[in-house]
Amino acid sequence: MFGNDRLRLLATKWWLFLMVTHSRAVSRCVDRACSPSIGNLASGRALRTLSGCYGNRSSPSLRLDPPAHPHLCIEDTHPSSHMADDPFLHPDTWWASSAAAGAPDEIRLDLETRFVLSHVILVFRSPRPAAMAIERSADFGKTWETLRLFAQNCSAEFGLPDDEGSLCTSRYTAATPCTKGEVILRLLDPSTSKILDPYSPEAVARLALTNLRIRLLKAQTCPDPAETSSPASALTSAPVTESTAAAPYAVSTLLARGTCLCHGHAGSCAPHNNSRDTSQDQNMVFGRCQCAHHTTGHHCEKCAQLYNDRPWRPANSSSGESNACQKCQCHGHADSCHFSERAWLSSGGTSGGVCHNCKHNTVGRRCQRCRHGYHRHPSLPLSSPLACKRCWCDPRGSLPPHPGEESPWCHPRSGQCRCKPGVGGADCGQCLPGFWGFSEEGCKPCTCPRSCDPTTGQCLTSYSDNHVVNVPIGGKVPDVDHTFEDDVQWTKGRAVSTLHHTGKCSCKEKKLRSASELCRIKHDYVIKASVLSAHDKGTHAEVQVKVRKVFQSGQTELSLGTSSIYPLSWTKHGCTCPVLNPGMEYLLAGSEEAGTGHLLITMQSVVVPWTPRIGLLVSEGLRNACL
Repeated sequence: MFGNDRLRLLATKWWLFLMVTHSRAVSRCVDRACSPSIGNLASGRALRTLSGCYGNRSSPSLRLDPPAHPHLCIEDTHPSSHMADDPFLHPDTWWASSAAAGAPDEIRLDLETRFVLSHVILVFRSPRPAAMAIERSADFGKTWETLRLFAQNCSAEFGLPDDEGSLCTSRYTAATPCTKGEVILRLLDPSTSKILDPYSPEAVARLALTNLRIRLLKAQTCPDPAETSSPASALTSAPVTESTAAAPYAVSTLLARGTCLCHGHAGSCAPHNNSRDTSQDQNMVFGRCQCAHHTTGHHCEKCAQLYNDRPWRPANSSSGESNACQKCQCHGHADSCHFSERAWLSSGGTSGGVCHNCKHNTVGRRCQRCRHGYHRHPSLPLSSPLACKRCWCDPRGSLPPHPGEESPWCHPRSGQCRCKPGVGGADCGQCLPGFWGFSEEGCKPCTCPRSCDPTTGQCLTSYSDNHVVNVPIGGKVPDVDHTFEDDVQWTKGRAVSTLHHTGKCSCKEKKLRSASELCRIKHDYVIKASVLSAHDKGTHAEVQVKVRKVFQSGQTELSLGTSSIYPLSWTKHGCTCPVLNPGMEYLLAGSEEAGTGHLLITMQSVVVPWTPRIGLLVSEGLRNACL
């Protein structure tokens, strides 16, 4: 029991250490590029050699099959694992090769995932090899690339010149010093490392690896001090122990400096396989990145599920920019998205995210529209789960769904249903003014000069008071006692008027065929209004309307409710053009009078009865931003 409790305590301490390390690393990554600390990739991992004993864990062999006559490893005092020892804590440990005299040997480090390697340092206990090669693989040993060749005679050993820029060098190949001689390999040339971003694809292509192989090709012995002519050479030739003298190659330190591959998006790494093995070397460099900047993957090589509005990019070490992934604009209706090059180009390089499986009855690349059969809730934001309401259309007054449609259609923004002739209302549940007899066939037009009872169709003939009169379409104003002067001076804004066409009481009906006709003339105001009554002021007419919707305002800020408009086509003959029929709803678009801000109706104004089709034309104009 005590042993189990101790293991659990060690595991808890270990993961607490990882969490503290991760939190510090994340703070380093806030709004800037970051990278995990560099360490020895060989620490905590098995180093295999050709001469290793088959089946020996501390000095494993590279042979996959047992040899015909395997030699016994009763006691390996210098296993390959000693090469990864800390030289400060264990200065007197080393690996001794068991290869026969004149035979090559090999040291191999196999990693569980991709890492980046900055440099390799070998400290030999024996004389350095006369010829050796350092190679890497980036595909788990399927193919190998030579990083550097070392030889006393590059031409004889490898057929290559020994000069600057060549793959082969004679540096680090002298037999002296006989011990503690170093071999150093830097993967990035110091002259170019300052201008090459280590997170760039070019740098990663040079530095990434999954396997490191050191081929010891030709051994050499320490020269006899008596045969040297210089006393200094005798000083650099340290005594060779018996164990080292018997081995063609002996290495006290293998330092493969590197870190996990995170493209500048992580400040720490965790075990690749999520292992909680507390026996792991605390100096071990782990391979799974603890990603920041909304990236994910073992190497932070892609954007997180809901952060694909821009293409993934590595961080920039030179500028410190994090190049973080951007969240898709799904308005809270999707859990994931993908990046679309087509959407990115069409947006001018500002947004390329396409949301997946939009919820809450929304559709669209950004879940920004209500799906068929639903419309926007007028008082809730688009991010609300209840932003889309189901369309409700009266089955008697609305048109049936089109073939293939499962439910009635309504306008996705206004909720206006498609009504039958003569039927109005958002849900097509009542007759329009001037119509009566609501039924499955729609509503029938009134046969009256004015409005009629919506149920019986009976004409409504009474006037209101002696100051407010209903003006019929293109008709005559009833005789009222007014003082009218023929020489009235009209303002410049009212010059266009049937005042100059006395006696012409017929009005030419104006039709609105498309949204472009509405957008062609820049009107000061565009409203939907119900005509309540007309007032004969003697010198001019004043029409009371109830503003239902305001699509555009000029200098005067319009609001819903009762307002006045001023038809200019008003004469002593009582003509009103364009038509304004009390009790009807119209789309009104016109100009304002300078100075007073009065809403004017002229022969150039838009005055058309409001229908669902007119509503669609107005919506199209709003979408095209011409209103």
